[in-house]
Amino acid sequence: MRGYALAETELASFDRQFHARCRVQRPDRYRLLEALPADAPRIARGGGVSYVGASFGADAISQDLAAFDRLLAFDADTGLLGVEAGARIGDVQRFALAHGWYLPVAPGHPRASIGGCIAADVHGKNPARDGTFRAQVEALELLQPNGRTFVAGPAQNRDLFDATCAGFGLTGTITRATLRLARPPAALVLRRVPVQGLAEAARVLREAANAPLLYGWHDGRAGHFGRGVIRIGLASDAPEHMRAARQPAPARDLPATITPLPFTLWNPLGIAAANTWLRARWCRAGQAPLALADALFPLNDARLYFAGYGRAGFAEAQWLLPHARFDAFAGALAERVARDRPRIALVSSKLFDGHADGFAFDGAGIALALQLPAPAEPAQRAFLEALAELALAHGGRPNLIKDSMLDATTARRAIAGFETARARLAAYNPRGLLQSELARRLAL
Repeated sequence: MRGYALAETELASFDRQFHARCRVQRPDRYRLLEALPADAPRIARGGGVSYVGASFGADAISQDLAAFDRLLAFDADTGLLGVEAGARIGDVQRFALAHGWYLPVAPGHPRASIGGCIAADVHGKNPARDGTFRAQVEALELLQPNGRTFVAGPAQNRDLFDATCAGFGLTGTITRATLRLARPPAALVLRRVPVQGLAEAARVLREAANAPLLYGWHDGRAGHFGRGVIRIGLASDAPEHMRAARQPAPARDLPATITPLPFTLWNPLGIAAANTWLRARWCRAGQAPLALADALFPLNDARLYFAGYGRAGFAEAQWLLPHARFDAFAGALAERVARDRPRIALVSSKLFDGHADGFAFDGAGIALALQLPAPAEPAQRAFLEALAELALAHGGRPNLIKDSMLDATTARRAIAGFETARARLAAYNPRGLLQSELARRLAL
């Protein structure tokens, strides 16, 4: 077939809210990336673990970059690491840790690809301290559908670089990148600070802004909403027997796809039981040693959690609220939860101190993420819509790469400069050949 082969397969978003029968190309040579017909719609696919349909669409060919997973060059003195875009973040972290370096910014799923991390401009365990993934990218190589290749970075083709980070693959196919690693702490000590509500959580997060690891877990039930714990990972001058905390973890990565249970575990009784257990386990003041490799990928222990959503899957809504509006937003949200009593399986909080650019999920404030089972149910859907309106009323910014229920109208209302960012993407995709379900839904 003119140098390329396509397979038809069913692809689904990680949250199971969108699936489609798609054509997939699995090239293993660079020349095959350019072998598609010049007018064929396409989109790059990395680990396939995006919560939304960012790497496939019903009318686009998904170009699976799994074969492009090599580490190309490494400078042990400067920490510069050259990788192919299909390399998995978990493998990169294990290599880096074994050589005395690491990536401070990493998503929770170890199978996310480097190209996907750039295209989504993901954040890590403390974006207030470390920024988003673009802060670690020295340069990237981009292949556009017309066969032209560009190198872009903070010091070269800056506009293309900025458009590609949080461009969701719509400026071209990222093929390679040079990453800037950092020195890891000798060890971490995890400090737990119980909180009685989201306003208290925000205060604790701000006070711990410089910690290498910083995020909150909260109960999402009516009557308990916002209670939880802030987990603060502090660098430690550890004795020799604790230095194993910075060594690579065993390869036990969470699968790219989770086989769902035949029923929904996260019904009201299941959510209550899980929250009671987590509060007993986590929500006590104290501290304990923590392996950095484990801290980087907490989702490795979440297989049952994701399977428990059942075939109906879940939706995550993540909004970043400015500091001045967060307490009012949190109070209004608690009132809404008390009135509607939605099923919320998880609530988490993070601190941000960046600058909002384009479609990136960044800015200065507190981010709150809520995961809900069975989002297609009318009551659950109605709550998600009410949450969006509350967030909009308080100046919130949505995470487009996490929220598969968000529509184009809401995204336009929420993101200042939406049309300018959209036009920037279109300038690098003039024929509209780079397509995905995410791009279709949000009219990007």
